[in-house]
Amino acid sequence: MAIPKLGGWVPLRVYQDREPFMIDWCYLGDRRFVEPFYDQTIGACLEHPFNLLFRQQTTAAVLVERNRQDPGLKPSGFIFHMSRSGSTLIARMLAALPQNIVISEASPINSILKLRFTSGQISEQQNVEWLQAMVGAMGQPRSGSEQHFFIKFEAWHVLMLHMIRKAFPNVPWIFTYRDPIDVLVSQMDHLGQIVPSALHYSLFGEDANSVVSMPPEEYSAIVLAAICNAALSNHQDGGMLINYSQLPDAVCSSISDFFGVHWTDEEMAAMMNITGRHSKTPDQTFRNDSQKKREKATDEVRQAAERWLDPMYELLEKSRIEAGPQH
Repeated sequence: MAIPKLGGWVPLRVYQDREPFMIDWCYLGDRRFVEPFYDQTIGACLEHPFNLLFRQQTTAAVLVERNRQDPGLKPSGFIFHMSRSGSTLIARMLAALPQNIVISEASPINSILKLRFTSGQISEQQNVEWLQAMVGAMGQPRSGSEQHFFIKFEAWHVLMLHMIRKAFPNVPWIFTYRDPIDVLVSQMDHLGQIVPSALHYSLFGEDANSVVSMPPEEYSAIVLAAICNAALSNHQDGGMLINYSQLPDAVCSSISDFFGVHWTDEEMAAMMNITGRHSKTPDQTFRNDSQKKREKATDEVRQAAERWLDPMYELLEKSRIEAGPQH
C-alpha cells in the first residue's frame, strides 16, 4: 500500500464518510504541543492559510499501515484523571521541556475510543489496532530531539482502560483525583465531557431512561464514581494514584520516577515555572480555589458527593497510602 508523505502532519479529526472511518490531517510543521489541549494547538494551526487551502485525507487502512512502517516514539506514560484534578497541570509541566511530546485530550483519540459505541459491530481487536495507529501518528518526532511521549486522556477514557492496556500493556499510567466537593462544583460550572449526550450510559451501569431523569449533580457524581472505580480496580496493573494535594511537586519526583524519566535541575526549574499560571488559562495567575469551591457547593452537590463520591475517595486514599511512600 502506498503511504502519502505525512511528515509534519498530525490527525485533525476522525469522521465516517466511509467505513470504518476517515482521517483529516493538519500540517503542524515544527510547532510543538504546548497549549493546554490538543485541539487548541490544532486550532492555532488552522488559522494559517496553508491549512485552510491544503489538507490530507486518508483511510483507516492508511493510518494502520503507516503505523506498521513508522510507529513513532513509544509512549512513556499515560495520564488519567477524575476530572478537574490537576492532570492539565501535569501535562503542561511535561510540555515545558522540548524533548517531550505531550498530547492532551486529543479529539481523534476520543473518536477512536467511541467507535465501538458509534459504528456498530467493531471488534475490540480492531479498535485496539486503530488506537495503536492513532497514538503512533501523534508520537512522530519532528525536530529530532524528542525523547519522551506522554498522553493525557479525557476523564471518561479510564472506563476504557481494559482496551487501552491491550493496546499498550507496558506503559505506566497515573490517575489523579481530588476532594469530591471541589470536583463536583467545577463540573456544575463546566460540565464538559460529563454530560448525558457525550457518554454512552452503559459505561457507568445505568440505562437511558434513568440518565435522562437524573438531576445534573447526581448524574455527574455517578459518572465520576464510575471513573474513580475503574482506576481503583485496575491501578495495580501498571498504575499509580495521585492526589491533587501532591501536586505540583510530585511531577518532578514520584511521577517522573514512575514513568522512568529523569530531569536536570534546570529542567525541573522550567517545569515548576509553569505552576505560577492557571493550567487551563495560562494568561491568568494560579490561585488555589478549593475554599471558594466548598463555599459555593449547594446542598444538592454535597448530598451527591456524600452518597456517590466520598466512599470512592476514601478507598482511593487508602490504596494510595498503602502503596507506599512513592505514592
